[in-house]
Amino acid sequence: MNKIKVLIADDDGQMSRRLADFISDHGFEARISPIGSDAKSQILSWKPRLVLADMMLPEHNAFGLLDWMKTEPSMKHQVTHLLVMSGHNSELNVRQALAKGAKDYLVKPFRAEDILRRLVFHCRTYRHLHDLNRQDYSSLDEGSIMLHLTDLVMRQAIAGDSIPNILFNLTKMLAMKVAGVRCSVIHVTDPFSGVVVVSNDDKGATGIQLDLNKYPEVVNVMNTGVMIAIENIENSPELKPIRSLLKEVMFNSMIVCPIFRFQKPFGVLSLRMPAEKTSISDNEMRFVEIVSHVISLVLSNENHKQIDEFWRTEQRRSAVVAFPRTGKK
Repeated sequence: MNKIKVLIADDDGQMSRRLADFISDHGFEARISPIGSDAKSQILSWKPRLVLADMMLPEHNAFGLLDWMKTEPSMKHQVTHLLVMSGHNSELNVRQALAKGAKDYLVKPFRAEDILRRLVFHCRTYRHLHDLNRQDYSSLDEGSIMLHLTDLVMRQAIAGDSIPNILFNLTKMLAMKVAGVRCSVIHVTDPFSGVVVVSNDDKGATGIQLDLNKYPEVVNVMNTGVMIAIENIENSPELKPIRSLLKEVMFNSMIVCPIFRFQKPFGVLSLRMPAEKTSISDNEMRFVEIVSHVISLVLSNENHKQIDEFWRTEQRRSAVVAFPRTGKK
């Protein structure tokens, strides 16, 4: 069985020899290169699986070797991973090394046993999340797609942006996924009044006050604390006897979810569907619920404590009015 080859590129001869002897005693095949030019020759001719390269290596240091490995045509079909060794435990150096393609960053002084563990780890086959993100999601099942979307939502929530932008982006993402015509976060200020925090289809809607007597679905969710989904009002046989009373209902299907702030009722996430959408899947309901939980976490973040009432200071109207309609069901 061929042994795994490890090249130690470091001008510290004593350390290199000791490390080479140690890993050789544990099943690897090791060689030493004291300068960068020799390391290049060894990489091309000997074809090591792993290279331990010092940051201060003469004639092409570890970063220089990484840059060379990217552009050298002979390396295109060769599997060689480089691990940077350095006496400087700098976060900037670590980030630069990994960004350049290094597999690991090892801080000196180190124990040979620890290096052995790192070598064993990097000889294994493993996947990073970015490998998964490169997949063609058109070929995945709905459950996998929902997991991916949930990840995107969580990333947006921790992006460090301002609360207006975070909430606007979350409602926009949700409306796009579930094909909604309007997705709004509504803060319920009392049993009869509410105010629009954000709406995906109109940034200018922030601060518009609502008469909750015109939104019984919002009142119901606030009273029960339970999400509701209303489907296909237009063709509902149960509502046929009172069809004439539904003329002012400007949606056909919708979902309303409760939102909490510091574990206390704050308001709702309201998602209205277009007229042609007559049914709501369980996965869509679950995704809306997940987004509502994320919004609750964002609103409960202490870092947003001073600006979480931005919609109050940007109110466009003083009177309580109904939320303007789009004319779509």
